[in-house]
Amino acid sequence: MTKLRTGFIVAGVVLASAALWLATAFYGLPWKEKAVAGKLEAHLEKKYEKDFVLKESYFNFKDGKYGGSFYPKDDPSLAFYADEGYGEYKYADDYPGVVWSRQLKEELEPEAKKAFPHMKTIQIDFVRSENVDMVKGPAIPHYSQADAELFVRVELEGDFSGSKEQWQAIAQFIRSAQSRSAVMEVSFNFVEKKSPTEALVMCPMKNTAVITNGEQAQKKCSIARFDAETTMLID
Repeated sequence: MTKLRTGFIVAGVVLASAALWLATAFYGLPWKEKAVAGKLEAHLEKKYEKDFVLKESYFNFKDGKYGGSFYPKDDPSLAFYADEGYGEYKYADDYPGVVWSRQLKEELEPEAKKAFPHMKTIQIDFVRSENVDMVKGPAIPHYSQADAELFVRVELEGDFSGSKEQWQAIAQFIRSAQSRSAVMEVSFNFVEKKSPTEALVMCPMKNTAVITNGEQAQKKCSIARFDAETTMLID
């Protein structure tokens, strides 16, 4: 009876240890998550010489790193992520990227509305890996001075017919975008009404192809259609 009881105790300890290991692997250590978030906040404030607020801390089980969502105390709308870095970089953050995205959106949104009166949204993304070396702080240069690689996505409501007028509107917007940066990729997402599909028109960066008119846009940009529900490519 004693041996059986001992066996149950050992099995219980093993199961508890396994459960703890799994929990730690997926959710991390709460005390470490809090500690890393505090170090990240201190790092950001030293790097950019301004106050930041921690919005939320987290543990990313995919890469086993701790991080947090922050925003400048004087501008809550500029939320970004910062986390443990890799290689020679102790920490990495998205702050320059969100600043560049806002700068570009403020410049391009009026141009998009001019070219596409029925535009739904305009979204700007950035390549995070480039931010690590580009900005040492405290100042963040303008996106054009940093030569930051950015992605512009214009979402439109309506069918893509490939008409001359549509290609002219696309060229008009690309011309404005390319005048600002040679490393900016532009895409147009048409949410079509006639069928549950989306047409994606992707146009190259200026350093790959200069686009000034509708004919050049039609020749240099690629077109793909997707099922809006399954996101599967339609031949």
